[in-house]
Amino acid sequence: MKLEPEGKEVDQPTEAPEEVPVSSKEEAEGVPAGEVEEAPPEVKVEGEEVEGKEAEAERDVREQEIAALKEEVESLRSQLIRLHADFDNYRKRVRREQQEMKETATAGLIKELLPVLDNLELALAAAKTGGEKEAFVSGVEMVWRQLLEVLSREGLTPIEAVGRPFDPFQHEAVATEEASEAGQYNTVTAELRKGYLLKGKLLRPALVKVAVPPAPPPEASTEDKKEES
Repeated sequence: MKLEPEGKEVDQPTEAPEEVPVSSKEEAEGVPAGEVEEAPPEVKVEGEEVEGKEAEAERDVREQEIAALKEEVESLRSQLIRLHADFDNYRKRVRREQQEMKETATAGLIKELLPVLDNLELALAAAKTGGEKEAFVSGVEMVWRQLLEVLSREGLTPIEAVGRPFDPFQHEAVATEEASEAGQYNTVTAELRKGYLLKGKLLRPALVKVAVPPAPPPEASTEDKKEES
């Protein structure tokens, strides 16, 4: 108990003072009740926003470049397919034209050889009827000349061999014989099969016999030399 100055007793309060509610506290501080202070909004830095826009623009550019490259690749692929088909058709056409030219050339040559065949048949028929030998030989010789003339028009030329120096590009030596003179060394002495050139190129070499120097005499043995001494 606490005594007042006048000597009167005053009862002390037994209960704790009541807590002031938050709303009352806010009202006391000048803040309206029910309003809670919110966190300040996040502020974006201007540099980060610019970098984001640049990255997005760069990504768009790359996507456009990729799309353009894909379109170009597809275009090149289509061109390659067309070129392959065109080349295949060209190759077939050239092959067909070459075959036709070959057949045409063969037909022309055979047509020119038909008169030769006719004359050869006439010569054989004359020989069978018991004609003269000289007439038969003359007929065969005429056929040979006619055939050679037809082949000459196609570019066939006989290779000259006898009496000429041996030429390995046109002659093929199948036999040899000793030369009687030194000037005949490496000279063709006989022609066993005629060779031909076709338009300046070797068609078939001539089979020839070539003159070679005489073989040296064999050396005397030791016993022969002793007997001579």
